Amino acid sequence: MIFAWLENKIPHVTFVKRRMNDDVLIICADSLTIYYLNSTAAFFIELADGKSTVGDIKNKFLARYDVDERELENDFVEMIRDLQWKKILTLE
Repeated sequence: MIFAWLENKIPHVTFVKRRMNDDVLIICADSLTIYYLNSTAAFFIELADGKSTVGDIKNKFLARYDVDERELENDFVEMIRDLQWKKILTLE
């Protein structure tokens, strides 16, 4: 499973600037492109402190939200791919 490969990776944010507007996080990527992230992606970005692994972040999501663990793992894979593609996040 792809999540098993991601679980011990440490996400690092790589955006230039961010601003909260209600529950939407507005990100300016290094290409000066602006992206609007929903509250779930915003919470993930907030927890990506350069020390916590993807697995640590998953556990914080499970503690905060009533969600199926496997469903969350699948959502994380999609979200991380999207954030990497937008150059908002890298994995170590």
